[in-house]
Amino acid sequence: MGWTREVYQLPEGHGWTATPGHKILVLDAGAVLLEFPADWVMEPAPGQVNVRDGATPDDSSCLLAVSCLRIPPVDWSGLPLSKLLLESLEGDDRDRIAIAPVQERRLEGLTLAWTELRVVDPGEHRECRSRMCLARGDRVQCLITFDFWPEDEARVTPVWDHVLGSLRLGVRVDDPRRGRRIG
Repeated sequence: MGWTREVYQLPEGHGWTATPGHKILVLDAGAVLLEFPADWVMEPAPGQVNVRDGATPDDSSCLLAVSCLRIPPVDWSGLPLSKLLLESLEGDDRDRIAIAPVQERRLEGLTLAWTELRVVDPGEHRECRSRMCLARGDRVQCLITFDFWPEDEARVTPVWDHVLGSLRLGVRVDDPRRGRRIG
């Protein structure tokens, strides 16, 4: 997937508003919209967008990664997200300490399933937490991963909760200079 950076001057009354203290991330013309902390840094990466709590990877203690995939308009009820999520974990080659039960929720126009892995970070050789969420709605499937250290759990759990609570899929954005409030 290629990335194109576009910067727009937003007119007065443009309609893009976020919860105070947050920014809005929009992927693929509104296929995915969510909010993240305003002081965090966003950058494109191959196949995903990374959002960090520091200016560089070395300055960061956690990483939120978001990707999206357009899917055909078919009945997906026979392929539960929890099953897809668990199958996707089979490709995770980190040393696994534990996996939490999958939680499923239905929100406005989307279904999501998420879990938390306790793994050994291959670079640091210590425990890391990795939350993974698979969401589906309006011909879009979104994968969100959130890696952090156990000692940061109390600080980052509200971020995770806000990201999932603000998540919208399939919100068409014809003109990026105009928007709508999410959340």
